[in-house]
Amino acid sequence: MLPGAPELHDDARYNRDVQSVVAHFGLGLDLFTVVVEAPKDGCYRHDVMAYVDRLGWALAGVPGVLSVQSLPMLAKLAASGVNEGNPRWAALPRDESSLAEAVRQVPEALRLYNADCTVLPVNLYLADHKAATLQQVAGAVQAFRAAHPLPDVNVRMASGSAGVQAATNDVIEHAELPMMLYVYLTIVALVFLVYRDWRAMVACCLPLTLATFLGYWFMKALDIGLTVATLPVMVLAVGIGVDYAFYIYNRLQTHLARGRPIAQAFQQALREVGIATVFTALTLSVGVATWSFSPLKFQADMGMLLAFMFMVNMVMAITLLPALAVVLELLFPRRGPVRAPLLDH
Repeated sequence: MLPGAPELHDDARYNRDVQSVVAHFGLGLDLFTVVVEAPKDGCYRHDVMAYVDRLGWALAGVPGVLSVQSLPMLAKLAASGVNEGNPRWAALPRDESSLAEAVRQVPEALRLYNADCTVLPVNLYLADHKAATLQQVAGAVQAFRAAHPLPDVNVRMASGSAGVQAATNDVIEHAELPMMLYVYLTIVALVFLVYRDWRAMVACCLPLTLATFLGYWFMKALDIGLTVATLPVMVLAVGIGVDYAFYIYNRLQTHLARGRPIAQAFQQALREVGIATVFTALTLSVGVATWSFSPLKFQADMGMLLAFMFMVNMVMAITLLPALAVVLELLFPRRGPVRAPLLDH
């Protein structure tokens, strides 16, 4: 993933400009702001300013961090500037009035402190917004906060474009598995309610699970990140993809209820709904595949992902579902007559 907006293609004008800025000026446009909460007039206290300075130096060495901007760093430059630029004076004055004079040399427009000096942001300019980079930076902040506590000073994450994205990634990481489990549990419960047979749950849901894993592989192959926008798309693909299994299994149960053997029942079911299932999948896939020509990278990625998921779910319903149903019928023969599904009444 190159620097720039992930919603746009890499060759978009904005992303090309961002890549040029990062390459020639060493200034990233992905901003990760760590907020240091301090007591009132904290920027006039040497211990607080030294703490923020140590935090900035610790984060400057994290891979992916191009530059760091904080009030102590600029205050040290101001202290050196009023002393003929002598680098020996590039340090935080221990005297409160000297420190206050150095702080006042820093323009307020930089937003590195507020009026009460209770908020002292540390701005980190990152090379990119990859999940690995954001995790490294967030981990470094957490490690520094745990290893170097200071009374009445709190280090909080995070603001800026990269900070918000890091928080979003963290929420998605914790919400992905529960959301998918809720969807699958709902589908399993509905399948059992309709068909009243555990074989139906296995035959309909196992191909769907395999198709979902193939969808994650497809996302990794195309470098489509799992974001707050792509996660609902995956859930949508699961909900639509299981319909193909219902088309076929519902007709299968109908023919089994009429006393036909499993092989003949499947042959008849595929004759009746197989073409319709394939046509439905093709129609949906071709329709969303046209999104891949969109100048918006997000829309193009979602078009390819949905087209892939629709086709894979259809293939699984046509191939794996019959195989599973036949194997389960041979291994666990039914003891009583098959009841026609509720959807067939």
